[in-house]
Amino acid sequence: RAAGRRSERADRRDRQSREGASKMHIMSRATGMAVAHRLEDIGVAITDDLADEVAEFAERARTTLSLDNSALTAAMMFAQPFLESWAPNWKFAYTIGLIIGVKFTTEGFYLADVFNHLTDEFPLEALKEGERVALREYDWGRMNSRCRSFRNALVHVALQDPVAQLVEPVEDDGAEELLHVLIVDDCVLTCQLHESHVLHHRPSARIKMCSSEESALQYWVQCSEKGDQPQLLLLDLELHRPTTTTGTTGTTGTAFDAIEVEEVARPTLIESVLTAPNGFEVASALDRLDSSEFLPPKDFRFKPLIALVTAHAKQVDSEIPVNDDGSVAGC
Repeated sequence: RAAGRRSERADRRDRQSREGASKMHIMSRATGMAVAHRLEDIGVAITDDLADEVAEFAERARTTLSLDNSALTAAMMFAQPFLESWAPNWKFAYTIGLIIGVKFTTEGFYLADVFNHLTDEFPLEALKEGERVALREYDWGRMNSRCRSFRNALVHVALQDPVAQLVEPVEDDGAEELLHVLIVDDCVLTCQLHESHVLHHRPSARIKMCSSEESALQYWVQCSEKGDQPQLLLLDLELHRPTTTTGTTGTTGTAFDAIEVEEVARPTLIESVLTAPNGFEVASALDRLDSSEFLPPKDFRFKPLIALVTAHAKQVDSEIPVNDDGSVAGC
């Protein structure tokens, strides 16, 4: 019965959200949904419009403080444990998470910026005390991987939102951060199609196209050394097209067609793909770069959002386990 009530409330929130939030940044919407779900999970009674209220506050923070996706992710990551310990005061918990998150991802940011530009609902001394308590009680282990998991989870929440389908292209008015995109695909035509799609939604985006894991990692290292990492990677599942051979019937097919079914079982599509160069290997290689023993434990370098683009998405979902944050093998 409780699950049914929650489902009804979620349906109402979705209907209300679709009516007036098509222009809101998707990460702000995801923040609102994540906060509402978290409070419900710990047994806090919430109103039907709470997700929208939180999303509007997050959106106001994003625009007035000029926050990027990394800052919004860090804000939610820091706020999450205090949504429970300071419940039902979600706004104070999120504001403190926002202060700490932005400080850890942005230079030249001060607590007073929140008080002066976002909200004066809480006295400056209360914000200072909240920040002190949060810094003292927060678990500081595995910051890099934890921030990545929260980013993945927020994106996963956002992708479940029907309003995500209503997002329109962004105007090049200088308000948005220039998007740096790396496309990895061994098909030139596919790279060009991805490039066209990105530029349709973000005309000012900087795009680099690579045809192999090696060239992509080389570009990544070069960008990292300059402090200019790509924020988005679009990866192909199959980075090496199978060489065609003459099958047993004399027709052209893949190497697997030449194998007699009676002699050996055919591998599944995903099993065959994973034996050759593939997009998951690129994601794993970036993980290895990020897990260097020389990185400080509180490092806030980020792994970009990785989207694996494939016509075989259903097979991937059915054959490869999905992580708690909604990602699959690092993508």
